[in-house]
Amino acid sequence: MKISNLAISAFFVMITLAGSLKITGTIGYYALFTEDFVERFCENKARPELNCDGKCALSQMLMQKAEDERMPINLDWLKNETVLFVTAFFSVLFLQLNTSDPNFLQYRNLYDFNFIDRVTHPPRL
Repeated sequence: MKISNLAISAFFVMITLAGSLKITGTIGYYALFTEDFVERFCENKARPELNCDGKCALSQMLMQKAEDERMPINLDWLKNETVLFVTAFFSVLFLQLNTSDPNFLQYRNLYDFNFIDRVTHPPRL
């Protein structure tokens, strides 16, 4: 049972990390293998005077990810009004307390807590 719980937890951790490591992996690939990145993804290989070195393709990849995250959320379901009718399934009965007693609201502290009892004799071994 513990092995299956561990496997399920590891699976969900890997799914969570896969999404967050996509951008980090792209930047790491560019930093480590710049020439290969330029050969594969750069659009301005024919114009070396721009000194792009793949930064344009890298910024486009990162902006594409940011645009995907900014997609508006459809909140049309919040415009609908839902009316909920609640009927009483129970009745509440309030009891009248006897307030004619003079000690009714008097505070009484009958609790006595002795943190350390006094020892009147020396300890025996």
